[in-house]
Amino acid sequence: MSIKTPYLILAAAFLCACASAPDIKGSWIDNRKPEPPLTKQGIYFGENGQAASINAENRAYKFWSLKGKELTLKGIDASDGEIKDFTEVYKVKEVKNGAMTLEKDGKQIRFTKDNSANYKESL
Repeated sequence: MSIKTPYLILAAAFLCACASAPDIKGSWIDNRKPEPPLTKQGIYFGENGQAASINAENRAYKFWSLKGKELTLKGIDASDGEIKDFTEVYKVKEVKNGAMTLEKDGKQIRFTKDNSANYKESL
């Protein structure tokens, strides 16, 4: 084994660690939504790609997937009076200390982890 081999192994391990997807399972509350009396809203990321909306009456998240830092959400929306499927794709900018920042179309959305949040199935 040459001297370069251990460095190559360390470099490969570092690249794999940097490229791995963050753990986002649990309930996340959207920080843009107002405090009570209005209801907090957010997304629940469950096992095996299952998702649910937290207190969103016209939007129901059903599935999620995370590949590297690309988060895909799928569900149904009835905000304009008719029910239709939707897919949203976000870039996960950061997940740390109970906070998550997503980005879509140059706009950032911040969430706070709250596993005590109850979610109700919408639609």
